Amino acid sequence: MNKLLRKVRKVFSLKADNKAETGIGTLIVFIAMVLVAAVAATVLIHTAGTLQQKATSTGSQTTQQVSTGIQVLSIQGLDSNATYPTYGNIKWIAIDIGVSAGSSSINLGNITVSMTYRGVSASLTYIGNANGGSYGFTSVTGGTDNIFNATYFSTLTGSYAKTHFAILVLRDPTNSLSPQYPVISYEDQVALLINVTAVFGGFTQGQQVVGQVQAPVGSPGVIQFTTPESFVSDVIQLQ
Repeated sequence: MNKLLRKVRKVFSLKADNKAETGIGTLIVFIAMVLVAAVAATVLIHTAGTLQQKATSTGSQTTQQVSTGIQVLSIQGLDSNATYPTYGNIKWIAIDIGVSAGSSSINLGNITVSMTYRGVSASLTYIGNANGGSYGFTSVTGGTDNIFNATYFSTLTGSYAKTHFAILVLRDPTNSLSPQYPVISYEDQVALLINVTAVFGGFTQGQQVVGQVQAPVGSPGVIQFTTPESFVSDVIQLQ
């Protein structure tokens, strides 16, 4: 009987199991590694999402910057002496502009026309912004036989004429141009009217004029011409 009890006790006796302790430690390390990997994966996924959004935004801005732009189609000037043009100076100019193909719409109320003449630089903005948006804006989408009609330039007098331009709408198939929001789109065409007599004292013969028509975004329209050596007509093609 005693012998049988000793055998039973031997079978059910508890012994130290080093292999079990080693397995539990490995399991703990494994679980810790899984947790660290999960945290790292979460950080990486969040970072990747943020970078993707920034890349998309940057790409859109870059595309807009590259595709958007103003084109200077032509520039004409009016001689101050219609009877004897040779003795006069250019007193007004009209800068005919449009937007590039594929360009986004541009609010002309936010553009700046900069010009340099005989060492003097001037920067002009839309005169309507200084007068509630209803000043210095004329639409002649039905056509005009004289772009230099005095009534179009009537607002460009006094102190306003030195720092502002007026807008003459020549074509607006999209109906996007209004005095308060003169937004030019593709196929629209406008003339920016400037009193250069007020700004520079007029343009004389054989003088270089440089500048640009710059919107907040996109490439600017280039202004670069030299006035003729002799004025032979009252309306002069400059660029």
